[in-house]
Amino acid sequence: MRQVAIAWLWLLRRSKTGLISLLGGITVFELIQPVAIASFGELSRMEALIRFVPPAFFALMNVTPDFLKAAGLAGYLSLGFTHPIYHILAAATTIWFACRSLAGEIERGSIQLALARPISRQRVYVSRVIGLAVVTCGVAVVGPVGMIAGVALADPDGSIALGHFVPMAGMAALLVWSIGGMALGGSAAADRMGQAVGWAIAVLVVSYVIDYFAALWSVLRPLEPFSIYHYYDPPSALARGEIAPLNALVLSAVGLAGVIFGFAVFTRRDLPT
Repeated sequence: MRQVAIAWLWLLRRSKTGLISLLGGITVFELIQPVAIASFGELSRMEALIRFVPPAFFALMNVTPDFLKAAGLAGYLSLGFTHPIYHILAAATTIWFACRSLAGEIERGSIQLALARPISRQRVYVSRVIGLAVVTCGVAVVGPVGMIAGVALADPDGSIALGHFVPMAGMAALLVWSIGGMALGGSAAADRMGQAVGWAIAVLVVSYVIDYFAALWSVLRPLEPFSIYHYYDPPSALARGEIAPLNALVLSAVGLAGVIFGFAVFTRRDLPT
């Protein structure tokens, strides 16, 4: 275990600049959300405004006007976790780390240096999984922390239970874990970081398109359960403080399946020299 701990600490040190930048971006983005809401004054002004918002916007944010009206401040704050910018930042953080940690090192040849030490491939891979888990927790935590800071700073109209940020962090962790697991599986099979990143982005784009257009186009509705974003539900987590067991099970299983696939591939494949 000492070898595994040393390996993942070394990996995090090598990635610290990029991770700090991306995690900082998520924090700032979520901090801005309450400030933007507070700039409208009373929530009734926002309720009047959403009457003119096209249905495609609500499909993009995975909410309905009725939900926003009923949930109040919590409903509007949840938009910060369904916004495309949040998805881009969260996915970029975990995909960059997962693909850099294996495919990036294979491309640079530095993986050979790691394996030249008295450590097995299995332990090298486990150190990457631990690193991914740490990054997942980081992404999950900084978003709610940034939003709580924004609420304290701007004091927007309405109220929200601070305890609901815990299930919100759990919901974010589940999504990031599922993305990271798939990315790590692809990274274990790729020879170049760009190749692994391309695979991960392709899967996410298809998944996001299915989830978005299924709400607008009935032809795609049968495919909706195959999108990981179908199981990502920040409005329920932040407004009601709950995570549906099915959502937790599916997102956990997707990430675990990617990790297991990556383990099977990495421990058996030939590495370029």
